[in-house]
Amino acid sequence: MTAPPQIETIAELLLAELGKLLTVEETLFKRVLPQLLHDVHDEQLKTALAEHVDQTRGHVGNLQEAFLTLSAVPAGRSAPGLDGLIRERESAISEVDPALRAGFDCATAMGIEHYEISAYEAAIRLSEALGAEQVGKLLRANLEQELAALEKLGKEADRLAKPTGDKD
Repeated sequence: MTAPPQIETIAELLLAELGKLLTVEETLFKRVLPQLLHDVHDEQLKTALAEHVDQTRGHVGNLQEAFLTLSAVPAGRSAPGLDGLIRERESAISEVDPALRAGFDCATAMGIEHYEISAYEAAIRLSEALGAEQVGKLLRANLEQELAALEKLGKEADRLAKPTGDKD
């Protein structure tokens, strides 16, 4: 016997996406980014990640405000995609030579940014379909910062991928 759907309207779907994004941003702010900052020894990459910690705090606030704009209580929701990206890093980091770990961590951060960007784009479309302009504005502000963070990480990835005299 199949359970009836719990998400039956566009508004409920938007709230579900907002809940997933809230969990992602809170997890990044409280756990993932601090761990990366601890683990990363490349100062330029560490600086890029540290800048994004402050932005991520703001993303949480914008998402909470989006919930309230929709007269809903801010509530997180499962984010299995982020969980998978975290597990992927944790399971593979020990296989990576310490000299290459900054590049590996940069790639992980880029994957997380792509995950966030796709979720924000979906949520923005849902907010537009509902005519929830203020919600869309809050989500677009977060999305712009995520896109800028991805661009910055891409430059770091390019820098970290340059040969430094390795003998392969």
